[in-house]
Amino acid sequence: MRILIARLGAYGDTLITTPLIRYLKQQGHEIYYLTSDNGRTILENNPNVDKLIFHERDSVPNTKLGEYFEATKKLYECDQLIDLCESIEINLAFSPSQPQSKYPKFEKMAIANRNYYEETFEFTARQVGDYGRLVMGWKDHNLNPEMFFTEQEEKFIEEDIRIPYMGKKKILWGLSGSSRQKTYPPEYMVKVIQAFPDYIHITVGEEVCRLLEWPFSHVSVKDQFPNVVTRAAKFTMRESILACKYVDLVIAPDTGLLHGSGCFDTPKIGLLTNTSRENITKHFKNDYSLEAENVACAPCFNLIYDANVQAQTDEEDVPLCMKWGHPPERLIKRIKEVFDDQNT
Repeated sequence: MRILIARLGAYGDTLITTPLIRYLKQQGHEIYYLTSDNGRTILENNPNVDKLIFHERDSVPNTKLGEYFEATKKLYECDQLIDLCESIEINLAFSPSQPQSKYPKFEKMAIANRNYYEETFEFTARQVGDYGRLVMGWKDHNLNPEMFFTEQEEKFIEEDIRIPYMGKKKILWGLSGSSRQKTYPPEYMVKVIQAFPDYIHITVGEEVCRLLEWPFSHVSVKDQFPNVVTRAAKFTMRESILACKYVDLVIAPDTGLLHGSGCFDTPKIGLLTNTSRENITKHFKNDYSLEAENVACAPCFNLIYDANVQAQTDEEDVPLCMKWGHPPERLIKRIKEVFDDQNT
């Protein structure tokens, strides 16, 4: 059977679908995948995708996407459409327009504290009706995400961070996600990095994250941090995810990088705010993620587009779920636990 999967989302959204792709391919199906820029980045070189169909962002009104997906299915002569757009959104992560976003925390916990990777299979089974048998055996399937890299990508990362810092413990920091509750305060990072002066700390992120590297990269202070390697906007997203393979620990908020770290056995610490470990890292190997503590609203299970409006913030507009929920002392303790476990 030729199956068309449609998912127009961010890096993490696409990574969440990769166990489903792998499962369907193993059942002997032909997989066509309709996605936009971010998804194409994640799915490059994936042998389980027979055809990658590119969708230009905002080229089709949201109200017309259903018709567009059906037309694409017909154009490519696919037997089955699996529409995974909003498979997590609305069901497990609530937008401000949904009544559930205002529910008490205990009610939202009962509804939304489910794993995103598992929900992708459940969502597929509910959607395809009689074809639900396509995924009947998914509960025995590996639910970790996966990506496939070229020899050139492997060589680049090896030469940039593995070989130069061989013999040193290396920590990869994902600096920021899509909203401020997914940004670890730079002043906290400074304290954590100062607690581990013998480790190499590698920072990654998109162009805007270069601002977060200022405490380590500005000419007036960078000599104080010779163990910090700044790579925001210097590594592509693929390269940043591949770097997870060659370090000893990954630290990141709930971002595409955190999901990408799930492709590898490398220990990882997710700094979670509006989501839970059940949602994100339940199936990841060597997971040491932390949920926000000391903040009554977290996890809120809400889709936060603008933390200044949707989240409780301090006088500097920093979301409390990150600032109060993940004090540096707590992260320092967790990092020590990770490396103590590695040494036993």
